[in-house]
Amino acid sequence: MRSCFFIVILSSALFSCVLPGQAGERISLATLDWAPYAGKDLPNLGFTSEIVTRAFEHAGYRVDIAFMPWARVLRRVARGDADAMYPAYRSTERARVFALSDPFAQSFLVFYKRVDDDIAYTGLRNLEGYRIGVVRGYVNSPAFDQAEYLLKESTDSDESNLRKLLKGRIDLAVIDLYTARHLLENRIPKGLVHLEPLEPPLEVKTLHLAVSRRLPGYRAVVADFNRALSRLSSDGTLEEIKTRQGIHAP
Repeated sequence: MRSCFFIVILSSALFSCVLPGQAGERISLATLDWAPYAGKDLPNLGFTSEIVTRAFEHAGYRVDIAFMPWARVLRRVARGDADAMYPAYRSTERARVFALSDPFAQSFLVFYKRVDDDIAYTGLRNLEGYRIGVVRGYVNSPAFDQAEYLLKESTDSDESNLRKLLKGRIDLAVIDLYTARHLLENRIPKGLVHLEPLEPPLEVKTLHLAVSRRLPGYRAVVADFNRALSRLSSDGTLEEIKTRQGIHAP
């Protein structure tokens, strides 16, 4: 993730179906470069950006999006310097600090392995003795993060882990499934043949909008977003966005 950030204003002209209510009210969103979920260089800024923007504009809001490192996203929204952030995992601690929306997508956290390696996996104990690549500072699953009996090797990025896995320097890499697909298709095409996900997923996480509790009327903002999200789900818009952007569940 880059250290600098910039703001992209998405014109309401992009999305014409707007509910009555807070017409024209502006809301500031913070997110990170995390392909294919969100990114400055992705179509419509990534599929979660498109979903969140479509829902807010459907509810009558105008949207500003700022990209920055995730640690800064958390700080800015917690302080109220930005109104909301996405895509956010749900946790007990996060729900105390932010007001979380209904889920609008899922993240499948998986282990990637080399195709030729026969690794049986029904639980974490099966993975004792394997070198497992993780990204420094990332939160995975509680059980995995607390498993001191596993051999974990840290690096700075998901791409680095996949390259290490391809070269045989580690045996497994913990990574989001959609992120892995995006990196292999766009940055490491050789890995499409030689790497594959290990079943079952380590964890399936829901993704949410997290609204600052310092924002006046934050409960109404979450309610407006949830109502619009429900309508977009019912009319097939959410699935259309995911399908068009190549997001397919395993």
